[in-house]
Amino acid sequence: MVAAAAQMFVEQGIKAVRMDDIARQIGVSKRTLYEQFADKEELIYQSLSFFVAKQDRKYAELAAGAQNVLEAMLRVFSEVMNFTEVNHRMRNDLQRFYPRVYERIAAEHRCRDGFGKFKVALRKGVEEGFFLRIVDFDLAIEMLRYSVEGLVVRKDVLLSHNKTTHDALIFLVVNFLRGTATEKGMRFIDDFLEKQQNKH
Repeated sequence: MVAAAAQMFVEQGIKAVRMDDIARQIGVSKRTLYEQFADKEELIYQSLSFFVAKQDRKYAELAAGAQNVLEAMLRVFSEVMNFTEVNHRMRNDLQRFYPRVYERIAAEHRCRDGFGKFKVALRKGVEEGFFLRIVDFDLAIEMLRYSVEGLVVRKDVLLSHNKTTHDALIFLVVNFLRGTATEKGMRFIDDFLEKQQNKH
């Protein structure tokens, strides 16, 4: 049930999907659905938790297949970017229509401390020769966090009409990585991005 509901929320939008639609899609009665979940909010929460866990497993697999920490970061970043618009749309739906679910998921996200893990990876990248030792990564990550939140949470960064949040996030992260990288790191980043562009 949760997997099917998660797919519907991702593809169609949280607000657009009704309990009737989910029941019909998975072939059960609406009553059966409410026996499993107290209300739509609980189903949304369980479904999005399932979706996040599935994405985390995918990121871990991508990182595990990398030859070094910088490649792992770039592979995960590329996958994250594939879901930028979906995540942005779902976040907006949650904030507007289901704020209690949004707060639960946001609190869990903070506990997972993605930026803290990013800092650990950057420091490992220093040891592998991809990032500069002189960089204050605590400050750099705080600035990156503030910029990302300005785009996707506070929404106080105004983009020109032909630029998307997706474009801006790629610009932010790529330039953050290149700005903190050694020559070796910059060559690796540029080669990786060139290969990604040639795939499309």
